[in-house]
Amino acid sequence: MRTALVVGILIGLAIGLAYAWLIDPVELGSADPYHLDARYRDVWIVMSAEAYAADGDWTRTSVRLDWLRDPNLKQTIVALFDRVNADGPNPQARALARLAAQLGETTASMVVYLTTPAVTPTPRLTPISILPSLTPAAPAPTATDSFPTPTPTSTPTPEFTLVSRDSVCESGPPQIRVTVQDLAGNGLPGVDVWITWDNGADRFVTGLKPEFGAGYGDFDMQPGISYRVGAGTQVALALVSNLRADECPGGRLSWNVVLRPVP
Repeated sequence: MRTALVVGILIGLAIGLAYAWLIDPVELGSADPYHLDARYRDVWIVMSAEAYAADGDWTRTSVRLDWLRDPNLKQTIVALFDRVNADGPNPQARALARLAAQLGETTASMVVYLTTPAVTPTPRLTPISILPSLTPAAPAPTATDSFPTPTPTSTPTPEFTLVSRDSVCESGPPQIRVTVQDLAGNGLPGVDVWITWDNGADRFVTGLKPEFGAGYGDFDMQPGISYRVGAGTQVALALVSNLRADECPGGRLSWNVVLRPVP
């Protein structure tokens, strides 16, 4: 009885292998993008967006997107943008925002990327040594000679001005919270805010946290450092200075700063 059972199992296994290998073998082939798992379809969209940002070839990009066969492609890209943008400003989020805008879909969080150009590094200039040429010495001035009047150097006009600066004692991590408003007092997104300190600097763009307001942005402070705040293109022009995360009865000081454009 036991021998017959073992023989039956072996015969069945042999028949199954013969069918799978000889009669109806599995044929391997290439998979189209719409066959991919959702995670890899997201990677496909990000790569397509980055390629479009690099070469601007919309015809090629639209073909790549059509391969996904996604009837809700706009909503898929918006949802993917929100997940990528949750980690903070980054080139992938910028590329996805441009891709969604090309498809006619724009959200408030995307406006910041669409209204501010991508930051490109400033090329370093190599100093060139120039040998002075030999010229005849100028004659000594006489009493009748007139000397030119020196022209005073003008101080650059700031783009923004300080409206208010308030400190608050908090138990959580200390922050500098900046709100940039237009002349009517409404939040102004897409403004570069510069945080500088001795031997360091950082930057953020307003509007990336719309739940706190269109013109809002923040920066985490470190104890023992004195910070300065500027806005716009003039990096070195500080509108607020001496912001410190000093100890207070409830923890450490955070700062709320409100800026507006110069009329």
